[in-house]
Amino acid sequence: MDNIAIVHEFHEIAGAENSLLYLARNIDRNRFNLIFILPRQGQFCEELEKIGTEVNFCEFPRIRGMAGVGRATRFLSDFVKKKNIGLIHSNSIRTHIYSTVAARRNRIPVIWHQRNLLVNELIDPDSLFSFLPDKIICNSAAVARRFALFGFLPRRVVVIYNGVDTARFRPDVGGENVRKEYRIPSSQTVIGIASRFHENKNHETFFKAAKILCRRYQDAGSLKFLVVGASVFEEDRQREVYLRDFVHRQGIQDKIVFTGFRKDMPEVYAAMDILVISSFREACGRVIIEAMSSGKPVIGSRTGGNRELIIHGKTGIVFPPSSPKALAEAIAYLVERRDTARAMGEAGRRRVEQYFDIRINVKRIEAVYAELLGSI
Repeated sequence: MDNIAIVHEFHEIAGAENSLLYLARNIDRNRFNLIFILPRQGQFCEELEKIGTEVNFCEFPRIRGMAGVGRATRFLSDFVKKKNIGLIHSNSIRTHIYSTVAARRNRIPVIWHQRNLLVNELIDPDSLFSFLPDKIICNSAAVARRFALFGFLPRRVVVIYNGVDTARFRPDVGGENVRKEYRIPSSQTVIGIASRFHENKNHETFFKAAKILCRRYQDAGSLKFLVVGASVFEEDRQREVYLRDFVHRQGIQDKIVFTGFRKDMPEVYAAMDILVISSFREACGRVIIEAMSSGKPVIGSRTGGNRELIIHGKTGIVFPPSSPKALAEAIAYLVERRDTARAMGEAGRRRVEQYFDIRINVKRIEAVYAELLGSI
């Protein structure tokens, strides 16, 4: 059995952390032993420990700040020796350089997992130093294009899409309890958005589209808009206050339901008729795959990995990310064509089973591990 160090800079749970939890739950433990290194205790650590995964702690300060950099580098290098680590799998921008230094000192391979879509940044340090890791795993082709040279991807770059548990997210899950909780009758069409509260998620366009739809339909009571999520990181703390105020200023507070963070996401998707993801940029939106696995049509902004996950006109609709009017038209199209919406949901489920099942994701990552460990 090979020991793999999973190095990550965050301790709360968002999309990347859910991907790592899936990996920890489904990895072949007869071949690979995952040992996590996180900055501190938190919900992520708790979930890992529930499944018997070892977790250790080390703060990873900003490289430019220098303070604590040497301490973190020494800790990671010594940890590799102490735990007989055969490979380091770095999962966040800040931990890549630390992981590479520790790997080189101990002559073991290192993987950089890339989950971010950079668009307007003047410098992409990971691209600049992409010659350092032995492999770069990208969760979409859009992310992989950051590392293209003269239009071609280096051999060290591989695309492995996020995966979901298709046995958990499935079309026959019932959403009645969620609807009952928020007093949403079965006659109402529920349009949902699910994400952390961050300005990139562009909830404003979703709310503006909701206002357009409420004006469009005289019987606005036939629609309900479900906002699922919360402020996950410190940088997002004031975002919920701002969004609730934004809804009031739009005059649609009676049509919007803020659910907060939910652990019962299969049931939440089941309560929806349509899922919307309106982000300005999205690497590989996990909620898209979860909703499709749940048999729901998805309307997503035309950006990044969204265009790879959603087949426009087949499993959902893509729209310009800054156009509330286009989003409203897409929602209205599906609201008024229930058979089409149902067919899109069914096609989405088939697509997830074929390409995005968690077993496919994990086997591909295991293959990368095996390749690198066999090359030592």
